Amino acid sequence: MRQVFIFIFCICLYMSTAGYGYATEVNGQHTWKELNQTTDHVLQLVKQEKFEEAKQLLDYFSDGFIQLDFKAEGFTMNEMRTITMTFEQSVEAVTAAEKSLDERIYTVTTFRLAVDALSSEHHPLWLQSEGTLLNQLALIKQEHQNGQPEAMQHRMNTFLRHYQMIRPALTIDLEPHLLQQVESQVTYLDNLRVDGLNSDKLTAHIEMMEADFAKVFERVKEDSADPSLLWVMITIGGMIVLSLSYVGVKKYRAEKGKVRMKE
Repeated sequence: MRQVFIFIFCICLYMSTAGYGYATEVNGQHTWKELNQTTDHVLQLVKQEKFEEAKQLLDYFSDGFIQLDFKAEGFTMNEMRTITMTFEQSVEAVTAAEKSLDERIYTVTTFRLAVDALSSEHHPLWLQSEGTLLNQLALIKQEHQNGQPEAMQHRMNTFLRHYQMIRPALTIDLEPHLLQQVESQVTYLDNLRVDGLNSDKLTAHIEMMEADFAKVFERVKEDSADPSLLWVMITIGGMIVLSLSYVGVKKYRAEKGKVRMKE
């Protein structure tokens, strides 16, 4: 029985992965996915301070991006504008001699996250910032409650800088009303530190942001769940239930037969 179950599991897994790969080729995603990988290579080169090579790869990205069929890919004007803006900023960051390494990495990471948001159907990279953002909000609230205004301002700057890094990706992935909600909350937080650092409004607003941000991240995770993986889980789960039911029925009949023989 164990061998049968393992065989069924392997068949289900093969069918799901084969079907997913086929769907990817049919949808014509290969070129765009390749460009997405190119941005990762650019970021790695910048971290290694190989700026000339990074610039060459950015040129390669530009050539490939121009050749894409934007209508067929389903790109919106907002998405194209976001990618173009972050690309141009990356070129400037890579080529400007006065830029520090941290500034270069920050700018190219922003570009990397935006391209990945447009390319990745499941779990875009910017989702990994959830822990950092929520942690920074908690630290802002803690420093405020401890009466440490300078430390709080530092935490606030760190939070806002990280948010601005993922913001282009958010404009691509979030629904307009969710993006507007997040934007208004961040803007209000920035205003509160100027208008009322000693007010309870700051603590209350941060707690609301923590809850709302967590909901936004969870919603995106659910929306970007891989349907093929879900199909595998459902199929395998069904097979397990059937297998256990079969074993249970077989065991019940065997025990019932023994009782009859004793009688």
